[in-house]
Amino acid sequence: MQIRWIEDFLTLADAKGFARAAERRHVSQPTFSRHIQSLEEWLGVELIDRRVQGVQLTPSGRIFREFAIDMLRRTYDMRALLRGQTSTAESLVRFSVAHTLSVTFFPRWLNELKGVLGNVLAHVNAVNVPEGARALTEGATDLLLAYHHPQLPVLLDPKRFPHLTLSTDRMVPFSAPLRSGAPKFKLPGQSGSGVPFLSYSSGAYLGQVVEMILLNSGEQLHLVRSFDTHMAEALKAMVLAGHGLGWLPESSAAREVSDGRLVSAGSRRWSCDLEVRLYRLAERGNDMVEQIWELLSGKK
Repeated sequence: MQIRWIEDFLTLADAKGFARAAERRHVSQPTFSRHIQSLEEWLGVELIDRRVQGVQLTPSGRIFREFAIDMLRRTYDMRALLRGQTSTAESLVRFSVAHTLSVTFFPRWLNELKGVLGNVLAHVNAVNVPEGARALTEGATDLLLAYHHPQLPVLLDPKRFPHLTLSTDRMVPFSAPLRSGAPKFKLPGQSGSGVPFLSYSSGAYLGQVVEMILLNSGEQLHLVRSFDTHMAEALKAMVLAGHGLGWLPESSAAREVSDGRLVSAGSRRWSCDLEVRLYRLAERGNDMVEQIWELLSGKK
């Protein structure tokens, strides 16, 4: 199998036409078609349903598309990493960062590190918290940046994986405002007219935090789940568009709150504090990892 076959297939799935896809890939249509057929032969399944008009993926094609996207991303990441590995191995730091923190906290924090330590070559992988913890235990990452709540701890042995608390955040329910400035949707809702609830996908750490808040509320809620995603930024976009209420880390909504585009959808009893923690393997890492840890732990 050739990487270009996969690239061709994803282009076809996006363009929804062999002629348009071949043009995007700068090859003739017959050549492009042969590439798709070669990929199907290698996989042993049909990816394109040729019995219908236009380009439609078969069930196997839809499944393979998800694998193909991940395969290409990992291949490109590997190539970029290996190209820089020979001369930068001692300064490269592999970060696994919780999705939301990779957008809100990490860019500013990395600038602060660079301001003290100089250039820090960072390879960043945005992850779900369990995925990041697994990468740390398997040695696939140097530092894990994640949220923490005492009732939902990251399952890492503290003796083998020490941590530092870098900051705090707060999980808050938000809604788009009415013209009056009051929230369009508000907790706990009213019987007979459930509030549209924009939730996180199963397994997402922030989703577990929200479920903990709801279970600990001790009050009957009138919510109707109408959306789920594992990305806080996607959930924020839905809240901003007025589709319902949803919980967001306060830091991720700061600008929208300041602009008056988001307002709190409930009192503080519907919120909870979170720590922002940095984890590492206790065994000595490369020089830059050690410099970062010493700086943050006050030893430098």
